Amino acid sequence: MPRAESLGAGRSGTPARTAADRGGEAMMIPVTYGYARVSKSDRDDRNLETQLRELANHGVREELIFSDVMTGRLMSRPGWDGLMDRVQPNDTIVVVWLDRFSRNFDEGVRIQADLTGRDIGIVAIRDGIGTTDDSAAAIYFRRMMLANGAYQADYTSERIKVGQERAKAEGRPPGRPPALTPDQVNECKRMFAKNPSVSRVARIMRVSWSTANKAIFDGSSAPRGMH
Repeated sequence: MPRAESLGAGRSGTPARTAADRGGEAMMIPVTYGYARVSKSDRDDRNLETQLRELANHGVREELIFSDVMTGRLMSRPGWDGLMDRVQPNDTIVVVWLDRFSRNFDEGVRIQADLTGRDIGIVAIRDGIGTTDDSAAAIYFRRMMLANGAYQADYTSERIKVGQERAKAEGRPPGRPPALTPDQVNECKRMFAKNPSVSRVARIMRVSWSTANKAIFDGSSAPRGMH
């Protein structure tokens, strides 16, 4: 079954902003949100752990980060939808890469036009974008970055398909070999039972956080507070 997950803002119930009284007039304080998205076709260096870490290093508070984890190009994104319910004019949305906003080029163009039209700032850390600029040059640059992201996603999907067809022709199971053996998976679970920290298990086993998480929870997500 396709899977989507939202993290961060909304889980604590803490208001994202407070009102500042300026000259007798209530002013809403701008809020900086973060958004992360991973999908089946993403490269390993674009995993959720990497994105959450970079957003935090950029100064985005954990409770203000929304995320979606999904397989396939689903139309429903609960994390993104939750963010859109919260964000207001003069707020800023930070992503690691510009293509995290969208699943394809056309959607990315629509989303960016909508955000800039609502005076919502866009920051893409790795792409060096941080603006609400709607000049022709800025729009062109953002579309070029989106087009590059779309190309990378399509190229990755194409390589996966070729690999699957080759594996089938050679009588091999498709996909890469498992990162951990069954015995190593059991060892991950044993260590986690003694000390519930996914990061600790990943460090000892010398694997990524996401690999350790999948091993411990059989592909599900770690409960809150156990990262």
